[in-house]
Amino acid sequence: MLSDFLQDQATLYVSGLMTPEERANFDVVIDYHEELRDCVLSMADVSASLITTTSPKDSIQPPATLKVRVAAQIATRNMEFSPEGRVLCDPDGRVQWVNDAFTAMCGHSLVELRGKKPGPILQGRDTDPVSIDRMRRAVHQCRPCTETLLNYHKNGDAYWVQVSIAPILDDSGEVLWFVARERELKNHAAAGN
Repeated sequence: MLSDFLQDQATLYVSGLMTPEERANFDVVIDYHEELRDCVLSMADVSASLITTTSPKDSIQPPATLKVRVAAQIATRNMEFSPEGRVLCDPDGRVQWVNDAFTAMCGHSLVELRGKKPGPILQGRDTDPVSIDRMRRAVHQCRPCTETLLNYHKNGDAYWVQVSIAPILDDSGEVLWFVARERELKNHAAAGN
């Protein structure tokens, strides 16, 4: 059973009351958490039903297909964000879940990463230690951060990535998860950075 906190967050998500950043971070949790995903889809279905049935008779009626379109948009939302790599870590920073885009980017599967901290696996000799330290401090202070890093694919090839990490906190301020959203920067080196 979902906690009250997650049900409240699902309500905010479906109602559109989350900021774009909160929504993007919560998308990672939804991708990871099947029961939460089902809850969000159910709420979206109910919301679409209410939109299509509660309008006064004389007002402009929404198209009959609106409910189907809203539900389809929610169901396919993770396709819209690809190829953003997504990682969900426990409060200790250990990997719990990764999406396929992340695996394609770094070459490591969930089986290889689960229960491990991703930094030591992905970072290497030319990764900027100052950026790593800023990320580490932000995580320890439970605040969001974004850094551009040189990471290393499982095969040893270096690639630039923009990493955004954010804590997901419960109502009492305790960390439930850390989510990381990562985008490979194909032209970073070519731009002189």
